[in-house]
Amino acid sequence: MDTSIMSESMFHRDYVVRHSSGQGWVYAIVGTGLASLVRSRSADGGLRNGELRASVPAGDTRTAEYVRELMRVVRTGGTGVFAVDPLTKTTARRAERSFVAWPDAASRFGPKEAPLLTNGPTAWFTVER
Repeated sequence: MDTSIMSESMFHRDYVVRHSSGQGWVYAIVGTGLASLVRSRSADGGLRNGELRASVPAGDTRTAEYVRELMRVVRTGGTGVFAVDPLTKTTARRAERSFVAWPDAASRFGPKEAPLLTNGPTAWFTVER
C-alpha cells in the first residue's frame, strides 16, 4: 500500500473486514494505492508460485504510477526463470517474460538438483539454464 495515496487508517476503515468464519481478516486487493502479494508456498517437491497483483481504478494516475514503479522494482530485483518440460526435463533457451523469482526463492528452488518452481501440474521453472 502506498501511504502517500491512502493512509493506513483509511485502508483499515474502508477495505478490511472480518472473515465470515469469525477467524482472521479479509482485505481488498483492488483499490486506490493498493497492490497485493500472495506468498508462495511449498508444493509437490517444489515451490508453488506467489503473485503480485494490482488493479488500477479508471483514471487513478497516482495508483497507476505506483504500480508501474512497483513492477519495475520487482523486475529489477527478481531473477529470470526458464520453463522446464516436465517430460523431457529440457530447459527453455529464453527466460519467461511474465515470471520472475525473488532471490530467496531462486536460491532455494532453482539450481540444478534442487526442487523446481511451479505454476501448476505441467508448468515448471528453474533459474538456471
